[in-house]
Amino acid sequence: MDELLTDRHTPTGTAPTSTIRHVYIDTEFLRHNLTSRGLVSLALTDDDGTDYYAVNRGMDTTAVHADPWMRENVWPYLPLNPRGVLDLHGTEVRPYPTIRDEVSAYFADTTAATTYLYANHGAQDIVRLHGLWDHDWAVMPTMIPRWFYDTKGLAAAAGNPELPAMEHGAHHPLEDARHNRTVRLFLAARSAAGSTPEGG
Repeated sequence: MDELLTDRHTPTGTAPTSTIRHVYIDTEFLRHNLTSRGLVSLALTDDDGTDYYAVNRGMDTTAVHADPWMRENVWPYLPLNPRGVLDLHGTEVRPYPTIRDEVSAYFADTTAATTYLYANHGAQDIVRLHGLWDHDWAVMPTMIPRWFYDTKGLAAAAGNPELPAMEHGAHHPLEDARHNRTVRLFLAARSAAGSTPEGG
């Protein structure tokens, strides 16, 4: 556990003195729609603060509005025009194939030999990530992680300490991804200080 919590990421463009890059993901999605139209938004960040955030232009907006929870908690964070409609010309709103290409480039932009991926209750997050390539690992670029660490599991292994509170932005993927980073670094600091219970 100590190894996966320890920050070893080498900033892009510097000498490769480390072996692991830590990347954090969060997505918003229509839970009953595993097609490209079910992805609402996706965000990534790493320990250097290199961010990526995109909103899927091809999402099923009718289904998002039909879901009261999505309408209240997700829709307000999306790039909207003054009429409250998704701004299809917003800089963060991109076609699904563009998101796929940009996510591939994000993971490729590193000198580290290995990338560890982190998510919170992240089963759907990695499904949506791999869904960019239709879940075909033969086609999906090799730099895309095939598995992830769940921050909830890391916290449980550390004895379920009280975690840092998320002050704002819950259900905005980029803020959620950044909070995943905060949680891992918090757990790493506890581990380094010897606070992790024996066997954790």
